[in-house]
Amino acid sequence: MLVLEVTKQSDGWPSAAPVTGPHARDDVEAGAGTARIFAETQGAWVIAVPAVADVTCLMDATHRPPSSAHPADDSALPATRLLRRCPMPVAAASLALIFVALRLAHGQGVSADLQPLVLLPILWAALRCRRGEAAATVVGVAGMLVVISIADRVPVEQAVSTIAVCELIGGLLVLGVGPLRSHMTAVVAEREEALRQATVLGDVARALNSTLDPDEVVSVAVRLAAEIASPPGLRARRANYCRISDGIVRVVAECDTEGEWVGASWPLTEHPHLARAVQTRGATVGALNQLGPVVREINRSQQVAHGGWIPVSVDGELHGVLAIAGRNRPVTEQDLSRCAAIVEMMQLALTNALAHQRCQTAALTDPLTALPNRRGLAEHILECDNNQRFAVLAIDVDGLKETNDRYGHSAGDELLQLIGTAIHLTLRANDVVARIGGDEFTCVLFGADETAGAQAAARILNAVISTPHGYLHPSVSIGVAAAEPGTSLDTSLRAADAALYRAKRNGGRRHVLAPASPCEVAPVVAA
Repeated sequence: MLVLEVTKQSDGWPSAAPVTGPHARDDVEAGAGTARIFAETQGAWVIAVPAVADVTCLMDATHRPPSSAHPADDSALPATRLLRRCPMPVAAASLALIFVALRLAHGQGVSADLQPLVLLPILWAALRCRRGEAAATVVGVAGMLVVISIADRVPVEQAVSTIAVCELIGGLLVLGVGPLRSHMTAVVAEREEALRQATVLGDVARALNSTLDPDEVVSVAVRLAAEIASPPGLRARRANYCRISDGIVRVVAECDTEGEWVGASWPLTEHPHLARAVQTRGATVGALNQLGPVVREINRSQQVAHGGWIPVSVDGELHGVLAIAGRNRPVTEQDLSRCAAIVEMMQLALTNALAHQRCQTAALTDPLTALPNRRGLAEHILECDNNQRFAVLAIDVDGLKETNDRYGHSAGDELLQLIGTAIHLTLRANDVVARIGGDEFTCVLFGADETAGAQAAARILNAVISTPHGYLHPSVSIGVAAAEPGTSLDTSLRAADAALYRAKRNGGRRHVLAPASPCEVAPVVAA
């Protein structure tokens, strides 16, 4: 199967170029001996034909090409092409000749009242065929009128007058109806494109309002921007979304039928168009011909030559830039305006999604220490693998009430922040610490047994005591409980709490193991 993209040159002649890519394999469908158009945009068509067929594309800038056409043969006579493309005028003219022959066979003439009927093939050709083919029909009708005049023995002057009038009317029909047909075709095509865009925008609105995940909002917007910027099947179809931080651009989402940019990064100064969009907070288009070495190499590998960039703002701050790019055609202002409509809806959806994310984070986070709260700890446990052993540490701050009574609640808050930070820095990356009460912290150590739990408790105790701050002298008591795979967190917490109470009763500043006889650690006095 041969896939061609056909465009009209400045001199009016078509130019065809082979098209490659996944769509040439997946989206093209053509019957044997036919050429089928499967994508169209701005005067360019992508067609698929059998590799053995010859292709002749007669294009009119104001016409939509027919949905299918037989492969043309350069050696075919004009009459043959006319019969292929416009069978109805030929059939009408043939029926008229048969009618004349039957009338003459019965010794009857052809009434002058019936002669205007010969204009019907001309009208049909003007509505359905190209201008040259319609003109050929006019000539054919003239010949048919000559035959009728001879058969009826019409005087020469009368015959010439009749033929001249009919030909004049036929010429006016061709000249008048042809442009009207072209205009109507263009209007229909424009409305079809507007309907397609409206359908895509409706899909955008539904898709963006159906998710509260910011990453999903970006992904949906990028995919639909690529779809609305260029119809399916064209190599020009691509869009991506960039985030900018500390002068570095990073591609975080992409929709491209060819190539992969996600994860690519480069300095903002290497991309003048993108830098202008970020600086002015306005949409821009341009050719990609003044780029830095990194971006130039990426564009060369992806064969991207032209693009458009639209900044996306949330709550007055720049969130990122939506980029659409062209390979075989430039990005137009119309393309940019279409994608700007997507950006408007994207900004609203991102605002809602980020607000929901902030609310969800606040619901799972302790505002004082920025550690997970009890609900956040439960959510974290649900996401982890239950088929592993773990250790639970129940931690209580020693002397918090006395600190509040003596120095005030602000000092108590500062003490809790110091202890929370010390615990967090002591644990491994896959462990979790949460503040579940006023002076209570809980740690879950995944893959740890009783020995590892006791060692972690000793490290935490030493870290907390070793970080005094002015008049504050932090200290904690810790209960340690080890659990086998499948044990519930609540059961382990109860065991760790029981060990914690024993540590408090023994004077605090120590850790105790549960449920067997405790293994106490001697108090460590702060310097």
